[in-house]
Formats: sequence, structure tokens, C-alpha cells
Amino acid sequence: MAPGELPRKVASPALTVLLCLGLCRGLWDQAQIGTLPKPSIWADPSPMVTKGSHVTIWCQASLQADDYYLYKDRLIVPLETLNTSRDSSNKAGFSITSMSSHNVGQYQCFYQIGEIFSQPSDLLPLVMTGQHEAPSLSANPGPVVALGGNVSLSCSSSWPRGSFRLLKEQEADAPQHLEWMFRRERGQGIFHVGPVNTSHAGTYRCYISPQSYPDSWSHPSDPLHLQVIGVYKEPSLTAQPGSLVQSGDSLTLQCHSETGFDRFALTKDEELRAPQSLEGQPSPNFLLGSVNRTHGGQYRCYCGHKLSSTWSAPSAPLGVLITGMYEKPSLSAQPGTSVSWGENVTLQCRSEIWSDTFHLFKEGSLAPPQVLRPQYTAKHYQVNFILSPVTSDLEGTYRCYGSHSNSPYLLSQPSDPLELLVSVSNSQDYTMENLIRLGISALILMVLGVLLFQARHRQGRPQDAARTYTSGRHQQMGTEEQSKDTPPKEELATAWPHPLCLSVPRSQSTLHLHSRKQRGEAMTPTLTALLCLRLSLASRTQAQTGTLPRPTVWAEPGSVMPWGTSVTIWCQGGLEVQEYRLHKEGELETWDRQKPLESKDKVKFPITHMADIYAGRYRCDYLSPTGWSEPSDPLELVVVTGSQGKPSLSALPSPVVTSGGNVTLQCASQMGFHGFILMKEGERQPSWTLGSQPAPRGGTQALFPVGPVTPSLRWTFRCYGYYSNTPQVWSDPSDPLELLVSGVSGKPSLLTQQDTVVTSGQRLTLQCRSDVGYDKFALSKEGAPDLPRRLSRQTQPGLSGATFYLGLVRTSLGGRYKCYGGHNHSSEWSAPSDPLDILLAGQLPYTPSLSVQPGPMVAPGENVTLLCQSRSSVDTFLLSKEGAADPPLRLRSQYRAGQHQAEFPMSPVTSAHGGSYRCYGSASTSPYLLSHPSDPLELLVSEQHLQMMAKGTQVTRTPDSETSPLSPVCIGVRLDSHSPCGEQALAFPGLDPRDYTVENLACMGMAALILVVLGILLLEAQHSKRRTPDTARS
Repeated sequence: MAPGELPRKVASPALTVLLCLGLCRGLWDQAQIGTLPKPSIWADPSPMVTKGSHVTIWCQASLQADDYYLYKDRLIVPLETLNTSRDSSNKAGFSITSMSSHNVGQYQCFYQIGEIFSQPSDLLPLVMTGQHEAPSLSANPGPVVALGGNVSLSCSSSWPRGSFRLLKEQEADAPQHLEWMFRRERGQGIFHVGPVNTSHAGTYRCYISPQSYPDSWSHPSDPLHLQVIGVYKEPSLTAQPGSLVQSGDSLTLQCHSETGFDRFALTKDEELRAPQSLEGQPSPNFLLGSVNRTHGGQYRCYCGHKLSSTWSAPSAPLGVLITGMYEKPSLSAQPGTSVSWGENVTLQCRSEIWSDTFHLFKEGSLAPPQVLRPQYTAKHYQVNFILSPVTSDLEGTYRCYGSHSNSPYLLSQPSDPLELLVSVSNSQDYTMENLIRLGISALILMVLGVLLFQARHRQGRPQDAARTYTSGRHQQMGTEEQSKDTPPKEELATAWPHPLCLSVPRSQSTLHLHSRKQRGEAMTPTLTALLCLRLSLASRTQAQTGTLPRPTVWAEPGSVMPWGTSVTIWCQGGLEVQEYRLHKEGELETWDRQKPLESKDKVKFPITHMADIYAGRYRCDYLSPTGWSEPSDPLELVVVTGSQGKPSLSALPSPVVTSGGNVTLQCASQMGFHGFILMKEGERQPSWTLGSQPAPRGGTQALFPVGPVTPSLRWTFRCYGYYSNTPQVWSDPSDPLELLVSGVSGKPSLLTQQDTVVTSGQRLTLQCRSDVGYDKFALSKEGAPDLPRRLSRQTQPGLSGATFYLGLVRTSLGGRYKCYGGHNHSSEWSAPSDPLDILLAGQLPYTPSLSVQPGPMVAPGENVTLLCQSRSSVDTFLLSKEGAADPPLRLRSQYRAGQHQAEFPMSPVTSAHGGSYRCYGSASTSPYLLSHPSDPLELLVSEQHLQMMAKGTQVTRTPDSETSPLSPVCIGVRLDSHSPCGEQALAFPGLDPRDYTVENLACMGMAALILVVLGILLLEAQHSKRRTPDTARS
């Protein structure tokens, strides 16, 4: 036998002719072929065979077969046959020694026993790999995905046309398949996976095959390991000896978790994004050895199990800070290092070199360090850490460090230690000191009383004192006039031992003090002159400060710019400006200098190509003949890079808000942003900025409260994300979210062309109608954060409205809907329509039962109860009537006698209650998803217990109903074909269909009593029989 040739068995000419004839006809002779069970077929080692490799196709029957036949691609003529002896095993192998493109295809086998053939086996696709160049496989956003998240696996190849196939290793299922997509002259297939669960974790490879040879595949791509995090509880991460490490010291990170985990992984990620891979080790201790500047950053750890791709949630981030990178700052305390309990103290950290962040650490404290941005004053960078009020907990040794924002985990050398001492002097007894103070205060009051008494005594000569004082004052000042009631100079000198002359210059409001020397004065003329000079200089300095107005800085066309666009920073000052300077925060030198334009009051600093390096905070100042002005307020220049995924923006609970109401906007992302910015359309500056918090479904989020909203403004928002080390580098903007503000104008009505209870496969259409001439309509779903659907109006005579086609019914369509009407050129909408509930039946896997008490036929005015029951767990039961316009009735279920049930009472019954009813069950977590409906129950309302109120109902009797009072009456309602009335209902004349439980129990008791009496009589009769022979003998 030649290599690569399959073993053959030549069938007899008669069998071959018959077999070919049967196959050509397209039908097997059911009398001879297909009566035996079909065999099983498989390929060893695999149905995916590398080019040139060996493979064996096995066909196995449940019985000992005479012959085995193998077919490829359903060809009429069999490719190969193999004859097996009766004493051999019940399987046959068809070997291919060297796999080639001629051997690929769909294979089937069957076997023969005597003249009878079996059914054909299932199809076995045989694929050859290695025919073409391998594609590449990547994951976006990454191969490590949070539980419940989404990921896209992208298979790319330079092959111009073909099909992409994605396979997961150690999976028996057929590979996922996606037709090729052409993008940027490279074929690319994208496989969307999500929401991710533990079954998605594993190793994936992808292949590409030409359209003309679908079973000839390329070499496999490199394996991609998809790992799922968040499956187990998060561990904790600690550092030994601590997270603040001197460069060159040894560091060990320890991952602490619950018992049972035997694999641990550590990631370093300054931006806290999802890691690109998790490489596990058996030990929870990670020895980093001698640390250097590359070890600074944020760390997280995970725990898992061997041979598994599922991991725990990440630990809380641990920041490792490396010290010794820059010169040390200095640390001092004001008012001193020893303070009393309850007082305030300020620790001032100062650096001679540029540092834009300072950190204050306390030795032995587990609390995180205090972090502050510095102020630049007098060639120093410094911050003030205020400790207020001081308690004994604040006592200890402090050190401070400086750092740069572009490398926040690299710190300077530590400052010299500062020992802060807190005295508990507040617990001492101040009784003696307080008594002394009270005594001194009393003495001062007595002296003041004596002086006051003396002054009043001297008022006996007011006129002479006034004349003397006035003439002396005119001689001294020359131009000033004094009031007549001013005391004379001698009296002023007597009352004030160290008199000072007071004057207020007209140009200033500062009070100047001029001294006059008296005998025995303690204040010397020199000291008085110095005091007056100091006050004059102070007033003159205050008059000059602030004479140069602060400049204004802005950016055109805006301060938030896409990457690569041009922007101009403008600085505007006074009219006599000689030069403008532009300063960028974090830069030691001036960013730029410009001479003023012809107008001399402003200058521009152009940026032709916006990039990350230009993002930051800017200030400007200017030089005038009197000096430099104060710097302007800061301008924050932001670049939108486009390299980071855009976040999503939604409204909670809904984007529909009543006028004057409030709403919460949720900005979320899986990219792990540290903060989010919310911007309102039409505003240049950010409306809100918030730090991020963990999102319920992984990633991070920020919740922005907005309101109260008014219809006079347009409420359209976008949000951005950013990382803390680059706060001016933003992500792409989210899709716009516009809030719909509802008012008080006439509400429309919302209708459905179907029942409110719908099933899968139906098409759902909702109509919004109004007699107000609205120009547009909007449809919103309660609790849906996405934008409402909008349509222009469709006019009808006297009516405006819109039809919303929601497509085929699916789970997401269940809910409560409202619609609104609005006018063009107005952002206000009408009041909402009454809510319309759309309920989806058949979504829960059980069917309740529906029964009626006392029975399905009642008279008007009586009471009836419909009972809905289920053995499955049900939170709420719903009762609907066929053709009714009202929504279904709802009742909470009660658990009784091993079943969940609800009773729907109808009292009193009228003809309107007649009809067909069904009941459903629902869960509280998804109230709009219902179970399968119960069987229909027909409620009949009759005036006399033999007739129905429904029009067209016929009452007939069976042939012997005239003679038998209990003959059944046949009522024209379908029941069971096996009943005496065929498909008609049963009723009995003269019987009241009410509840006779008590009467029946009484009858049964009486019958039991009669049986007991009869039994006694029977025993007595037998006993009398036995005594008769004895009597006769005697």
C-alpha cells in the first residue's frame, strides 16, 4: 500500500450498482438502509491536523459489523471502505499518513450487517492548519477583564479576504466564526465577549482561511490568555518594613488573603488601569530587593488557584514611595516645637529647589501623609501644614519631603526630624493666677475712677480753659481751628503723662502720632520720631501696593483643545506695559516673553500644535514703569489626546427631569480613571470635577448632582476622564447626553397596538397621541439611563402624534413607558403621559395554575375568588382578562400549604366580570418579566343558575333530561370532548352552584350514624341466630 493511501475494500458489482442507484435517487431504501443505529465518528489525535501530519478517522458501531464505509462531502461514490472480520472489534480506522488540502472536508461513515445498512454518522469536519501565515490576536481593552465586563478579541491578518475563526483551548465546542472585515487595508475580525463570566477565562487562538478553501486554515496565532478578575474576595497588600523606602534599601510586599489560595500575582500600575497580564507565583511574598527609582508607584495584588485563569478582585492600591531622589527640604514649627493642648501649630516645609508637592510624615503613624501644593515666596517653595487643635495624638517626630507631579512616587531626602511636644498644661490649676489678674483689674478700675473724678472736678473753669487752649492752638498750628469744648493744653498734659499730637493727612486714612516732650517723660524724642516715621512708611507702602491691576489670561478658541490643534494664550494688562511674561506651573524658568502689540494692553502666546507637553496651568504678569504686576489668575489648558477610551455618560434615574427637579449624571469607564470632568454644552470652563470611586460593575465612576433644571436652558453634557499624574490630559469625550425637561402643558396619551402582556416574537409598537398641536414627541422608559427616542409629529385631523416601532419583543423592552410632546425651538416638553407597563410573558421558567371558588358559574351580585398558585417561588401574581383595556391586577403572593398563592376577590359579580382569565407570576427584581401564562379560565355569570348572561349562549339538554332531574345541562362553552356534552360545559338543573360544605358534612355525619345503627342491628341478629338451636334442643 502506497503512503498516504487509504485501505480499500472493493464492493461487488451488484452492490455498487444498487448503492449508486439509491444515492442518485437521493433517498435511502428505508427497508434496507437506516434501520441500524448510526455509528460514532471521530479523528485521532484531533480533527484539526497540521499540514503533513498523520491522522486516523475512526468509525465505531454498537454491533459487530461486516463492512464500514467512509464518505467525504456527501459524494455519491464512497471514498474508501474497510472490511472487518466478524471476530474483530466493532470499529474501523481510516488512516491519512500525510495531511494535505485534498483530505480536508466533511466526513461521514456507516456500516453494513448482511444486507442491512446503518444510518449515517454525524458529520466530522476535518481541517488542515499551517497552510498560510499566522494572524495576530489581541484583546481590547486588555486580556485581564473584570467579572461582568466586556472585551473584544481582535484577529488581524494581511490576507486580503477570508474568514476568521476563534478557538478556545480544551473546549469541545465548535469554534466561533466571524466573516472578515476590511479595515485600513488589513483584514480584521472582532469577536465581542461579554458580559464576562468565569467560563470565558482561558487560552484563545485564532485562524484565517480563504473563502475558496474554508477548511484550509492558517498557522494559529500566538496564544492569548484571557483572565477574569473579581471572582473572589479581594486580598490586602502591605509593605515590609514600610511603603516609604530609602533608595537602596530592601523591600518586600506581602499579599494577605483567605486560606485556600495557592497562586498570587502582583501588578505595578501608576494609573490603576486593568493589568495587561497576571503572572502568578506560589508565595504571597514578593521580594523587590534593593529598590531604586523604578520601584516607585502604585501596587495591587491578586490571589487565585493553580491551572485557573480566574482571580480575585484587586487589593486596595499600595503606594510605594522612594526617597533620596532630591535635596532635602527644611521643617520648622510656628510658634514653636512645644505647644499646649488645644492650641494651633503650623509645620512649615521649605525647599530651595523646585518642588510642586510636599509630604508630611509622622514616625510610627499608620495614617497616610498630608500632601500640599506649595507657594513660591522669596525664592523659596514652601507649604504650611496646620495642626489644629493640638492633642496628645499629634505629639511625635515629623519629617517632610518634596516631590514633582510628573513623578509623584519619587521623593526628596527627608528633612531633619522635628520633635513636636504637647504639654497638658490645661489640666493645671489656675486659681491663684486668676485671683491676681482680678486684683490688678480692680486696681486699674480704681485709678480710672480717680482720674475721672479729677477731670469732672476741673470742669468748673471751662471758659478760661477753652480760651487758653484755643489761643495756644492757633499759635502752634496757624491754620487749624479747634472746637470750643476742647480741653486746654495744660489739662491734656495733666491727664496724659506722655501726650502724642494726633493728625490725619487728607490724602490718607492712616493715623499718625506726633509726640511732645514733657518733663519726666519715659518716651524719648528719638523713639517718638522713629515710631512716627515707621507709621508713615507703612501708610506709604500700603498706598503703593495694588496700584498695578492684575492681568487677565485666556485661551482662544478655548481651554480644552484636541491633540494637534492650534491654540493661542492671550494676556491683557495696562496701557504702559513694557513686557509680558508667561509662566507654566512646575517650570523653573519663564515659559515665554513677549513685547506688547500696538495696542500695548495685550499680547498673544501661540501654540501651533497642541500636545501633552503644553497641557498645564498658566499665569502671566507684566512689567510697567513702576515694576512687575502680580500674576494673573491661573488658566488651565487641557489637551484631549484621543488615545484613551471615552467614558460613558448616563442619567440616574432617567434623563427625563421635571422642571425644577434634580438629576444625577453618572460618568463611568473601565479604564480606571482617577477623576472625571463634566462639561455643559456652550460653556468653556469645566462645570464640575470629581474624584473617581469604584463602579458596581468594575472600573471607576463619578456621580454629578445636577439641578434644579429649568426649560429656559439647554441641558446637554459630555464628560471626560483623567489620571491624577496628568490632570490636564483628558480622555475622549463621552457621547452627548441631553436632559429632557418636562413641564406642565397638556399631557399626551400613550397606547399600544398589542395587549400590555406580550410574548417573544411579537413586534411591539407604541403610539403617542395628543389633541394639542405638538411638533415633536419623545418616548422614555423608566429607569433607562439612555436618551429617549424622539420622532417628529405625524398629523391627523384634530390630532397630533407619533408611532414608535420598538421591533421584535426582547427582554430589554419590558418596563414602564411614558411619552411627551413638545414644540420646535423650545427645550420644554409637556407633562408626561400616564404610564404604560409592557409586560413580557414566558420569561420565567414556570407556569402557575388558576382556579375559581366556588365555581366558574356564578349569579350576579354574588362573590367569587380567583386563586392563582405555583409551587415555584413567586413574589407577585398578576391576573389579566382577555380583551380588557385595564392593566392586570397585581397581588403579593403568600406561602401556604407548600405553595405560593394569591386570591383575587370579585365582589359583587356583574356581567362585566364574565370572560376569560389568565394569571402570571413575577419576581420583585424584574417585575416586568412574567412566567408562562396559566391555562385560561372562563368565568360565567348567569341570572339563574342554568343560563348565561353572555349573548349567543345556548342551553340544551341531553335526550333523557326530561325524565331525570339530575341529567346534565349542556352549556355552549368548550370544555372537554370526553364529557357527556362533547365540547360543552356541564350543569345540573335544580342545583344551586353555591358552597354546600356544611350541609354535606351534616349529611355525611347522618349517614355514618345510620351505618353504625345498622351494624348494631346486624350484630344483634347474628347473636339471636346462635341462640335459636339451643332453644330448640331444650
